[in-house]
Amino acid sequence: MDKVTNTKGDAILEAALHLFATQGYAETNVPSIAKAAQIGVGTVYRYFKNKDSILNHLFQKVLAVFLSEIQEAVDEHADIQAQFSQLFDASAGLMLNYTPELQFMNLNVFNEVLDDDSRAARAKVITYYTDFLQRGQDAHIFVHSSPDVQLVLLYGSVQTMVSFLWAKHRFAKIPPADTRNIRQLKNQLWNALTVERKIFVEEV
Repeated sequence: MDKVTNTKGDAILEAALHLFATQGYAETNVPSIAKAAQIGVGTVYRYFKNKDSILNHLFQKVLAVFLSEIQEAVDEHADIQAQFSQLFDASAGLMLNYTPELQFMNLNVFNEVLDDDSRAARAKVITYYTDFLQRGQDAHIFVHSSPDVQLVLLYGSVQTMVSFLWAKHRFAKIPPADTRNIRQLKNQLWNALTVERKIFVEEV
């Protein structure tokens, strides 16, 4: 994921990312972004139309890098188990190294101010995951289920782990170096996707 350079535009994005991730989009305004970036409010408007524009720029950038990292890590010619391992390990690396960026993404994935390009970026990520899950079902590796249900299990678990790591780092000041929880999550997710043991009746 690209780190910030020395341009004022990047300083604005870095400040906004921090504020959006820590205090939320609704509680952040352009003057607070300008203050955090140590520039004038007018300078912000020379780079971005408004706060919504900043959020959409960040959202698209984070999602594009997230998807690129995942796609680069996953060998499409490998078997499903290997692909799952590669996908999860790449996600884990992003969790540990880019926790603020992913926390920002999690908080805003359904933000009502997302524009068409941001929604298209979101749909692209969702499609990548659901296609993978469907391939696993077609190969009779994953249990037969709605890919949307399995998406909630897979992506939702990663999303919650990001929030957990973010909270540990931000509030408890604990660096996310211990990966035992992440390794346990990997095994439990694989078991959840591959072991069919129906206890509860599924109503039609």
